[in-house]
Amino acid sequence: MTALDRAKPDHVARLKDMPALLTSLAHEPIGQAKALPRSIQYEVEIARSGRSDMDQMDKFGHRSVLTCPDCGGVMWEIDEGDLSRFRCHVGHAYTAEVMSLALDENLRRALASAVRALEERTALARKLYHQAKNSGHRLLAETWAEKTREFERETDIVRTSTRRMDRLAAKADTAKQSAAE
Repeated sequence: MTALDRAKPDHVARLKDMPALLTSLAHEPIGQAKALPRSIQYEVEIARSGRSDMDQMDKFGHRSVLTCPDCGGVMWEIDEGDLSRFRCHVGHAYTAEVMSLALDENLRRALASAVRALEERTALARKLYHQAKNSGHRLLAETWAEKTREFERETDIVRTSTRRMDRLAAKADTAKQSAAE
């Protein structure tokens, strides 16, 4: 869906036609003031103060199974027609698309941490293998050698998953750029 379909603007103008449109609009009588919906007033207050009430949030949206990518708190999903957005009780807010990007980034960070932890575990197993081998503990050395190989396989699995995620993200970016053109 394009921005024009979603926003349903009153006017669409090329850049060169905008001065005339703005002049015309500036001379039109103003319409009746519309009351700001209570949900928007409340969200503005959350953004301003960083405080909210979970019971109040339940009135504007439903609790999501997702957690806030910034603070790990509860998220509310707020549906507005065909547009979904998310807000936590601290005040972080996301469109569904931005939420997807934030979750992907959190997953990338978690996988990078996992790779580091797996590499450290492998390095320690390798060190224990050499210690056991140099001390003449053949069976213990074989055990650590097997653990080292197992840990290396596990690390490769996580690395491969991370590379696959990066390739999929690059394909998605390319597709988005093509669609925008």
